[in-house]
Amino acid sequence: MASVKPSSSSSARVPWVTGVPFIGAHPKARNVQALIAFGRRIRASYTILAILVLNTLLIAAGLELASRALTDVRDVSRAPNESAPDPREKSSYYLDKAWAPQYWREFKLSRKTQYLSYVVWRRAPFTGATINIDEAGIRRTPGAVCGAGSYKVFTFGASTMWGTGSPDWGTIPAYLQDGLAKREGRPVCVVNFGESAYVSTQSVIMLLTRLHAGDVPDLALFYDGPADVYAAYQSGRTTVHENAETIARIFEHRGEANPLAESLDRSALVRVSRSVVSRLAQSPLPSLLTYEARGIDRAALTDAVVRTYLDNYNVVDALAHQYGFKYAFFWPAYISAGKKHLTAEEEALKREVDPALAKLYASVYHTMESRIPQHENLHSMTSIFDGYDSLIWLDDAHVTPAGNELIANWMLRAVGRREH
Repeated sequence: MASVKPSSSSSARVPWVTGVPFIGAHPKARNVQALIAFGRRIRASYTILAILVLNTLLIAAGLELASRALTDVRDVSRAPNESAPDPREKSSYYLDKAWAPQYWREFKLSRKTQYLSYVVWRRAPFTGATINIDEAGIRRTPGAVCGAGSYKVFTFGASTMWGTGSPDWGTIPAYLQDGLAKREGRPVCVVNFGESAYVSTQSVIMLLTRLHAGDVPDLALFYDGPADVYAAYQSGRTTVHENAETIARIFEHRGEANPLAESLDRSALVRVSRSVVSRLAQSPLPSLLTYEARGIDRAALTDAVVRTYLDNYNVVDALAHQYGFKYAFFWPAYISAGKKHLTAEEEALKREVDPALAKLYASVYHTMESRIPQHENLHSMTSIFDGYDSLIWLDDAHVTPAGNELIANWMLRAVGRREH
């Protein structure tokens, strides 16, 4: 049989391999082959990448669930009433006080705050065995009878007046209530407007809001001072409340929130990671940028603190004349002022005060002592604990309930002398 020869057409130039034309020899064919091979590589790479991403997501989800479980267990084991103890809780004063453990548990739970116009914050409502706060953020004064015809007394100040370290019945207002109830021939209503970290300006604004509401007292008592000094120590200014820069940042950066960053911040894995990094670093938090660190002159800052405080005194004096109530200001005791013989425990508390703060306190207190005699309704209490050898101080500014009773009795005597 005769063999079949390729025709003379172009196909005749294509070599035959096992009956199939070899397309790689043609340039266009090589391009097609390369595209096919590239597509296969892309598909293989995509498969590998998809597997890696899926595995990564599964691992991340597992870690997040494990981290969430860890933080949940940690949060349960570290409930609000079992968190790190307040240093004041360790005071020897509380060793024989059966109510003390309950008080410090409630103190931690009651520290939640709520916004209040003009003064920025007050505590949220709270009900307990040793601490009770009403819907307006006012701590309860046991025995107060607040009705028509009652002798109404408003008390103002920071945490010293609020009663840090003391149950409801051991605050300055509580002892004032007892004393006035015995002295007055009518029901007595002592209202505790004290609040932690309030400076004297906030106390005056608090009074003003009550006057605007038509709630006029018979007597207003102010126990401000240490918070004014501390706010100046923090910020180097006297026209601000405590933690002014921190609170300002909440408002200034509210519109700049990053949804992704917020989601990450809420992630349990991120929180655990930060905790681990923090523990590994073992580095302290950045130090507070105080007036000294800002290079602010202590003498000038002292004058500003005193001037602001006395300006607030003058404002209350004008309001008292306008609304017809009596008032008194009391410059508080401080651990390094006066001549009390400090116990070893109190000496240790005194040494713990930051030197920059201690120097500002000393400067302000020295200046105030020369200005107090010029103001009829301003009384210095720096010497109130002179002659007492027993423990009074819980820290550099707060005292025990026994100290609060001494303060209240001193106030009652001072007010009684003015009224007779």
